[in-house]
Amino acid sequence: MLETLSLMGMGFIHAMNPLTLVLMIGATALGITIGCLPGLSAAMGVALLLPVTFGMDQATGLIVLGGIYCGAIFGGSISAILIHTPGTPASAATAIEGYELTKKGLAAKALAVACFASFCGGLLSCISLYFFSPFLAELAMKFKSPEYFWLSIFGLTVIAGVSSKSLLKGFISGILGLLISTIGMDPMEGVERFMMGSTTLYNGVNVTCALIGLFSMSQVLILAEKAIKKRAKAAKFTGTFF
Repeated sequence: MLETLSLMGMGFIHAMNPLTLVLMIGATALGITIGCLPGLSAAMGVALLLPVTFGMDQATGLIVLGGIYCGAIFGGSISAILIHTPGTPASAATAIEGYELTKKGLAAKALAVACFASFCGGLLSCISLYFFSPFLAELAMKFKSPEYFWLSIFGLTVIAGVSSKSLLKGFISGILGLLISTIGMDPMEGVERFMMGSTTLYNGVNVTCALIGLFSMSQVLILAEKAIKKRAKAAKFTGTFF
């Protein structure tokens, strides 16, 4: 424990360097910009900007990459709240409630709540990573097929909590998600499944593309329905032919 605290102190001292702080702020702002663009995930932003950190100090480079990643995770909430299209897969749940506040004129409040929640979540996760990562690594090594199976079942039960208004729709969406997840190469047998001769589906359907497509298409259909309803309607026919 004392060794961990000493390493944390050394890390904070290095992070307080003015140049490191400027780079961290710039990386976070760039990450927010990447995250709010649908199609560019946090991992993709880190991968694209990884060559920029080659000339930096090791600790400074890690701080910059961490700032890009954390900023991108929050940035995905911006497009999710404003246009009902999550910028990153982590913002899919934000699009459900956040866009409802935007329709009520409370977009600023939704963005403020998302920013505060991202800050608190990031801070708690960093503290947990410092103290609990060795124990979590040992626990992860003990995960076998039964544990993964029950973890998958737990993920499916979350559908019941998210879709409390219509459990049938939740189950239908869960089944469709399972069917989409079967597309690609079988990780156990190496057999092609529903690829239809396309090599781009070798690794399955990208989660980011699927989420953006589903949320965007639903919003397009909703806007199209509103436009159709606004069209002028013919008066009711009351007369007779004779």
